[in-house]
Amino acid sequence: MISKRSIFFLTLILMPFLIAACSDTSSTLGQYHEGRILLLNVMQIERSDELRYSRIDASDVIRKWRIQPAKEGNELLLMRMRLENHIALNTVVVADAQAAVLEGFFQDEYRPIDVSETVFLDERGEGDSMVTLEGGECVNHARVVVNAGSSVQWLNIGDTDSAIQFAPGVTTGLGGDLLDLAPGETVSTRFDQPGTFSYQCSGGEAEPQPAQVLVEEANSVRKQQEMVILFLEGSFNLPKDTAIDGWMIFEVPVGTEIKTLRWRAGDSITVRF
Repeated sequence: MISKRSIFFLTLILMPFLIAACSDTSSTLGQYHEGRILLLNVMQIERSDELRYSRIDASDVIRKWRIQPAKEGNELLLMRMRLENHIALNTVVVADAQAAVLEGFFQDEYRPIDVSETVFLDERGEGDSMVTLEGGECVNHARVVVNAGSSVQWLNIGDTDSAIQFAPGVTTGLGGDLLDLAPGETVSTRFDQPGTFSYQCSGGEAEPQPAQVLVEEANSVRKQQEMVILFLEGSFNLPKDTAIDGWMIFEVPVGTEIKTLRWRAGDSITVRF
């Protein structure tokens, strides 16, 4: 799982054909805007209906991930920003949902999405999938996307009991009852029809964790064409005369025109487009 308290520069894979004709242009792009401590430069804006990326986990396994808008009629707006500190000896910047606010022309506001609460582990074309539980949480991973005809297995890798339970009205081979998994125990089911199957991971003192299995058509696969960008989320120190450069993701209605960006992490800066 992605820590909310650490800074991550993940290697993302963004589909070029999805954004090639969707770049936002403004005379503001590439200009520095000064706060009391920080300089902020909005370097690039892109729009897409899907974001895909990969990273190598602790076991040196390449895992593929996917983010899509949560609501129909929305798109992802990706904003690349550079922050520089030339004043304070050190300043703390927390790049989370409170760090920035985009404002449209109709007083609508949009905040950065929480990647750890949005991203799906993309296992299409990989055959069957495994979700591991520990301490009542689905640690790898609470949201997976698989092809129709694939089986998903849940394995308790912890030393205490964990459980899963599918939401009322969700039809799977596991039914709707609470399924307790002792340490080392597994349970699995096959998903033959496309759809979204919501459930919860729970156990011990952990709060119930929302989870999903997203099943797509059997021939749904990832495209191979890729490009690398940098991704920014978390908390970090920015010493004097250092900078951070990365992307934040917002979900907005398709075609939304952005009027201002208000930055609130470590400083207060307003950028007008």
